[in-house]
Amino acid sequence: MNKLRLLLNFLLFYFFLAGCENMSTKTYSPQQIKKASQWGDKDQMPTFETCGSLERKEQFECFKDEIANSIYNSLSYEDLISNQEIDEEIVLNMIIDEEGNITLDNVENGSVVYDAIPSLSEIINSTVSSLPKALPATKTNVGVYVKSKIKLPIRIKASP
Repeated sequence: MNKLRLLLNFLLFYFFLAGCENMSTKTYSPQQIKKASQWGDKDQMPTFETCGSLERKEQFECFKDEIANSIYNSLSYEDLISNQEIDEEIVLNMIIDEEGNITLDNVENGSVVYDAIPSLSEIINSTVSSLPKALPATKTNVGVYVKSKIKLPIRIKASP
């Protein structure tokens, strides 16, 4: 019984000493935090589950292609009426939050196109809001989902 008690005391003392090492704190400078927070090659860009079997670099291209195809498909079903000849590129700035929800932040170069095709804004907003949830971007060095922003150029051609 004494041997058991001695062994338990020894193990308790060992765990106490070993545990103290894990309780030490380390201070990081703002520069170290900023460097660790920057996007790296090993971090995971947002993607859709359907793109998950591809290589990491191909997944993001697949993700952008899926969004572009959804928008082009939506536009192909609409009777878009333009009041002038249009051949413009607009840039959709979208946000993918930490839960994978995709929202349209703003549209660059959209004013000329929206003036010529007034219903386009509503179609694009509706299409983006109906996109499926994405797998959010992951900061792999800390293992957390992060909010990300992507720019997606779309060419719009129309005639009156």
